[in-house]
Amino acid sequence: MNKKQSTLSIAIGVACVWMGTHFGPGVASGTQILVYWVKYGIWGAVASVLAMALLGYCIYCSAEFSRIYKTYNYADWTKEVWGVKWIVYLLDFSFIIVMMTALGGSLNAIGTLMYNQFGLNYWIGVILVIICAALLCAYGAKLVSRASSYMMYLVLAVLAVIIIMALSSGQLHLGEALANINAGRTNGIKPSFLGALWSGIIYASFQANVIGNISSVSEQLPNRSTARKAAVIGVCGNSLMLVALTLFFLASTTIQGYDVMDTASNPLPFYGVLHALGFSGVKLIYVITVFVAVLSTAVGFCFGAIARYSKLYRKPDEKTPLKDAILVAVLLLLCALASKLGIVKLVSTGYTILGYLNLPLLIFPAIVLANRKIRKPYLTAHNMDMSGVDE
Repeated sequence: MNKKQSTLSIAIGVACVWMGTHFGPGVASGTQILVYWVKYGIWGAVASVLAMALLGYCIYCSAEFSRIYKTYNYADWTKEVWGVKWIVYLLDFSFIIVMMTALGGSLNAIGTLMYNQFGLNYWIGVILVIICAALLCAYGAKLVSRASSYMMYLVLAVLAVIIIMALSSGQLHLGEALANINAGRTNGIKPSFLGALWSGIIYASFQANVIGNISSVSEQLPNRSTARKAAVIGVCGNSLMLVALTLFFLASTTIQGYDVMDTASNPLPFYGVLHALGFSGVKLIYVITVFVAVLSTAVGFCFGAIARYSKLYRKPDEKTPLKDAILVAVLLLLCALASKLGIVKLVSTGYTILGYLNLPLLIFPAIVLANRKIRKPYLTAHNMDMSGVDE
């Protein structure tokens, strides 16, 4: 019983690293939801589940590969999967782009929200995230997994409560919204299954950089069953939230006097909906929730960076929490400069470029190359360690 509970808690922790990285600026603020899902109507909700299933399979193959081959950073993972050393430099480029995009957008979201809500200087929110992320990342994978779990419980719970409160206000009408969309009366939304499906593939592809974050905590996985559980939990959690938020924003198109699809005027649409509904008290709770979501994203990516670059300044098995914290602080400061580009530009442009880049760099090798190398016949033929494969 204790063993089952232990493996389940490990699986939840690893899944929460994925969800924590995912629920950053675009999801918690609503920007990604509008750009990639809502504009395709109800088909966006369907495609979001398919996208998470694709990404979940990639993560399962990648996590199990890291467990078997002991590749606990994305560079070692890439070299071992491809069998080619130089390919890692392309992934370095992809990882840098996603850090600047995801973390830049995260920092922009929290800086903007804290200014809008409290009138605080933009950089106060940014510095708070940097300090908290540096402290969390300095003390290892177990702390990162545990912290990600607690942060995700909070984010999911608060977002669920806010969505229920908003829907109960009587100002959001999903049925009316879908009727307006089908009649072509809603600007910015054009239902298309194929468009939503391709958007889902690109979305899963730019999110695939989380493979590096998962690799950095895969050392905790005791067997294949736990890796599979982590992927399934991640797919369910991510899909549930994406579908709920997509339907929420579709219903929000019926709010009088507020155009949720106008991201130029409303770059933080979730906050904009709460403001339009007059939920002034809830906005404070929402700002705190976004801070936690941003921190979770920062921790996930920065710990992946530590796993990759700490070998430049530490010996094997050496603990260097101060140097790790300094690395995180420097990385986030660089991302903070990128954040001044603005969240909408980062999400709509940076993520799309990253999506096309990651299709051959991460999606293909995960579901084809890594998948082949974790199968029992391959492991047997190459006399590889089979521990945990049948568990």
